Amino acid sequence: MLKSINAVTFSVSNFDASCAALEAYFGYRRITEGLVDESLAEFWGAPRVSGARYGVFGPASGEPVHVRFVEQPPTPGYTPLGSYGWNAAELHVRDIYDLVDTLSDSPFEIIGGPRDLLGNGTAVALQVKGPSAEVFYLTEINGENMQRTYGKAESDVGRLFIAVLGASDHQTTRQFYSPLTKGTPRPRRIPIRVLAAAHGLDPMTTQFPIGSAVLESQFRIEIDGYPESAIDRPVLDGFLPPGLCMVSFNARDPNDVAVDPIATAAVFDAPPYSARPARMLQGPDGEWLELIS
Repeated sequence: MLKSINAVTFSVSNFDASCAALEAYFGYRRITEGLVDESLAEFWGAPRVSGARYGVFGPASGEPVHVRFVEQPPTPGYTPLGSYGWNAAELHVRDIYDLVDTLSDSPFEIIGGPRDLLGNGTAVALQVKGPSAEVFYLTEINGENMQRTYGKAESDVGRLFIAVLGASDHQTTRQFYSPLTKGTPRPRRIPIRVLAAAHGLDPMTTQFPIGSAVLESQFRIEIDGYPESAIDRPVLDGFLPPGLCMVSFNARDPNDVAVDPIATAAVFDAPPYSARPARMLQGPDGEWLELIS
């Protein structure tokens, strides 16, 4: 079973700018950096990122949930929120409106919000795009019940708590993740304005199916049903998928999952692995999952 999210990995074409923006405007700290070694590139099935620069970052709070950037060229045909698979990383924020002021003169482009999602101040959201088109959802969670369910920011920009997945077939994706998690509650249909805008749809009236797969420790996978205008994620031969290319999960027993792995039984020293065995799975829309013991 998937317990919690350990890390998200973005492939970035503007590596230095993306790293600097994460540190300067989100207050994230660089935990480690280096070059992707050949064995890790082979584990990913992406031999052409061998020798590429990478950096692993964590929130100022010190919570052990990471954002990893791996440098690679831009992928023709890729647009943020335009294809199936992992699309955004959602982070806790202490004060959305303070963050809006901080980001007003920054490399981050605000692509949605700020917006009070429930109309009562318990979930106030902002969506931004970074220097390499990496997409972050930033959410201020308030109220005892909401914080019990989703957690809260322990620094100005806190840890990731939701990985956002775009599905071509919402039911199939829910069926895939249900046995891997604590379950997938019944979905609903709501407007997702940032997604509608990305596809040229009316953001006020267009509704999408949205659901979640529940993990432990206040983590979720958000499953959004994507419109017909979405495409399969284009991938350069030998490279990682563009954008949010994989999500790494802490798992109870990575070998006790009834899904055929695409890579298994590898051990790497650097975070997020820290010498723990890992395996790779692929979801219904080709999304990559790393399971770390």
